[in-house]
Amino acid sequence: MRKIVTIAAIFALAVGLTACGGKNTQNSQSKQTESTKADENINISTADIEKKISETIGKDNYLCDTDITVESLCDTYGFNKNKILSCTAKQNSMTSLNMDTVIILNVADGYADSAVSLINNSYAQTVSYIRQYPFGTAKVLGARLYSSNNYVVFILAGASYDGEDSEAEAKLADTEYAKIDKCIEEIFGSLPENRIVVPEKDADDSFDMNDLIGG
Repeated sequence: MRKIVTIAAIFALAVGLTACGGKNTQNSQSKQTESTKADENINISTADIEKKISETIGKDNYLCDTDITVESLCDTYGFNKNKILSCTAKQNSMTSLNMDTVIILNVADGYADSAVSLINNSYAQTVSYIRQYPFGTAKVLGARLYSSNNYVVFILAGASYDGEDSEAEAKLADTEYAKIDKCIEEIFGSLPENRIVVPEKDADDSFDMNDLIGG
């Protein structure tokens, strides 16, 4: 009788260990799948990110119709060209009338913070401009600037409001940027902090067009 009980106990222990092993294998496979997805996100091209943003905003409302070259980006924003591994950047062809701009950079290790700072410097001039010549104000003030790993993404885009109701304009901008936030979250797996810096309004605030166009 004791022998039978002992054999039964050994059998039960073996079954338990097998079940644990199977569970651990499933957990390991699950973690490996998650890691693979993360790697895929990290390796996404700047062009693919821009494409996803444009698709999220929609063909009729995505107004960035002109490519910005790396050379022009470096002249305008002051980027170190040697630190930019790849980039995709677009703006509206009529920049003085439409400020929509999308910039996606993949930069060298340690350069993301510098790129964010340089974009914020240029953005401050954009804000100064629209405060003196108000148009698309809510869209400009709602701009997004994300950095994740070695990616830096600047988005000033979305449907344009045609009217004089500031509350309606702000609501439209909020709706558009909420869609953009969701898109960025899906791309990177989580939503990075919006690092845009909106300068406080200054009574002596002045704007120089040369600062905007890099002249």
